[in-house]
Amino acid sequence: MEAKQLQALKQNNALLCQFIVRLSAFYEGFSDKIDSELKVLRGHLSGTPNFSLAAVSIEKLNKSLQRQEITLRKYSVDTVSSLEDAMKQLQKIVFEDNELKSLTTQELIKLNQPVGDIFSIYKLYAKAIALHRIALNKEMIGLEPSNEIGSSAEVQQNVPTRSVQDDNPHYRSILVELNHLIASYAQKKQNDQQLNDIKQRLDEGMSEDQLLKSCVVILRMIVQDAMSEASLTGKVIQSLHRSLGEVSNDVNIAIEDSQAQFEQRKAGTEQIKRHISYIEETVSESESLESLKEKTQLRVEKLVATLSEQQDNDEQGQEALLALLSSMQSRIDTLQQQTSVYKKKLAEQAMQSRTDPLTRLPNRQAYNEKLDAAFANYKEDGTTLAVAVVDIDHFKSINDRFGHAAGDKTLQVVSKFLKQNLSEKDFVARWGGEEFVMLLPESQMTEIDEKLNEIRTKLAAMPFKFKQEKVKITASFGATCFGKEDTTETVFERADEYLYKAKRNGRNLVVTDLSTDL
Repeated sequence: MEAKQLQALKQNNALLCQFIVRLSAFYEGFSDKIDSELKVLRGHLSGTPNFSLAAVSIEKLNKSLQRQEITLRKYSVDTVSSLEDAMKQLQKIVFEDNELKSLTTQELIKLNQPVGDIFSIYKLYAKAIALHRIALNKEMIGLEPSNEIGSSAEVQQNVPTRSVQDDNPHYRSILVELNHLIASYAQKKQNDQQLNDIKQRLDEGMSEDQLLKSCVVILRMIVQDAMSEASLTGKVIQSLHRSLGEVSNDVNIAIEDSQAQFEQRKAGTEQIKRHISYIEETVSESESLESLKEKTQLRVEKLVATLSEQQDNDEQGQEALLALLSSMQSRIDTLQQQTSVYKKKLAEQAMQSRTDPLTRLPNRQAYNEKLDAAFANYKEDGTTLAVAVVDIDHFKSINDRFGHAAGDKTLQVVSKFLKQNLSEKDFVARWGGEEFVMLLPESQMTEIDEKLNEIRTKLAAMPFKFKQEKVKITASFGATCFGKEDTTETVFERADEYLYKAKRNGRNLVVTDLSTDL
């Protein structure tokens, strides 16, 4: 081997040794046993490397890593799942505080997004702890933890750094409202770059200046939508007003023409009466047949002329009336078409406001309306009514492993599956994220338990495949019936608690009022 090649080999070995030493130090803290062996390996590779001893250490590390069951990826998924459970519990605690409930919901949405690396979990932890602190001490206004990881003491204590916005009492309320508006418009305009940018900045934390600018953008969208809707409404109302005005004018003309025809007919009738009276007088007073014939003939001719004129007037009036009615009918037809288009648009808007854009299932608003009606029937008729909550198991891992497109497809397939496996009297809606809610009227709990277990079994048996990899999709269920003292809120909370029991007991499980063993 030439001297230059030998020198290059030594330099590469030294560079590789330095890299291994730094890499092993970077991952220190993963496992006590592995940390100990990594420390030995660093000793063999530092200074003058001893590759023979280093090879022994590497062999030991290989065996330890092969036996290591917990991977960083699994640790991340389990940690985020634990955080999600904690945030859902907090959401129940702050149920009456609309602001905290909204912020907790936003954090749950973030927890359902893919986690890029293990260090991203720190930010999620920091925000979760911040919200728990706020729930314990309402005087703390600061919500946003520092975006930069501070000193080691700050990291250990998980204390979010207070920002300038923490001292502004209006900052949090504006932030909450902006989150609501963003969530609403994100469904309508999923590809709007401005909305996506604002949403990203909200996740990362905003300054007051950024918050105000974002509010201006959202206000412009609201005004634009309102003006567009007002423009359409104004055009329809203007057209309606114009058409009604024209119809009213036509009716007035028709009334005037009818009045004129009535007067003409009345005058003609009077004239005919006079002609007949004159003929009668002539008959009674005439001295000769020739004189009678002559005078009668003259009066008959005038009578015929009067009748002919009256007939012409009637025909002209009839033609004018038919033309007027045809014009009115045309205007009314046009007006009906315009109002039908407007009515259809209003119906579409009403449907969209009650439909989840991804799954095409009814959304939470539609569920609340359906629940109120079903609860009123339950109170009036006394028939049974149950609520069931469904949650897709390990949904976040699908997003992490296969991407959001696979997650969206999963939600669509599961939504269609749930709808197809319920009866016509049952109702299912998307509650949010990977959760669904059902209304099951006129069924006993034994039937409901059997039905949900059948749905659960069929879902687990469905063939799913992402990127040529078979995946088993399961779901957990919690269901309960209304009792005499129940409200819509208490029943949902009980069903939700049953769902958590199903999660805690291994998932892919149905827990109902009958599950006394859990």
